[in-house]
Amino acid sequence: MATLAELQEKRGGEITRRRILEAARARFSTASYEDVKLRDIAAEVGVDVALVHRAFGSKEQLFSAVLSTSKEVETRSTLDASRLSDEFASGFFGSGQNETLQIVVRSLTNPQAREVLRARSLTEFISPVAAALAGPSTLERATLFNACLVGMAIFREVLGADALQDANSARTRPLIERILAACLAEDGAAEPKEDDPTGASRRTRRTKKEPATTKVVKRRAPTKSRKA
Repeated sequence: MATLAELQEKRGGEITRRRILEAARARFSTASYEDVKLRDIAAEVGVDVALVHRAFGSKEQLFSAVLSTSKEVETRSTLDASRLSDEFASGFFGSGQNETLQIVVRSLTNPQAREVLRARSLTEFISPVAAALAGPSTLERATLFNACLVGMAIFREVLGADALQDANSARTRPLIERILAACLAEDGAAEPKEDDPTGASRRTRRTKKEPATTKVVKRRAPTKSRKA
């Protein structure tokens, strides 16, 4: 059984670890991956940088831990397939700034961060949606679902597209729900018809029939019979 001193030390370590995560999350959401320094995070928390290394390892591992503890990840722990498009279309508006999106946008240009993002997007965002689906191509449908959400979120928060702001939610929300539902639909995963080598369905071509040409038969004028 652990002693009181050991329990207090463990609790203190958990509190410090949580404070490091919070400070790191704030840094990664407002600065590029390259500009975030572990020593700055340590200074903000009031600990030695060696403690940050001991608690998380490298900067890459700390970045991964920040992504896996975001509030957006927590909302995907249990998902109901029948309500996915409705819930995410509703949650798209009025939710304030998406902290995870800010981290993604600021870190995409860095190769190390990009690899972490690739792995985390699969385990934390795509896989939970895929697990809630039935039918064929669940991973592909879940990937399209997330790709649409991220794309629309970038247009909303980074580019400031008017159509995706809260003021236009009444008109835009139904459209978003239909788009997300189309991504998740089982029939959307059907194989394309093999009409041509590209797999795309071939449109029926209607050709205009050339009008039949009538041959004009010239009749000879009757010849006058000569009198014998």
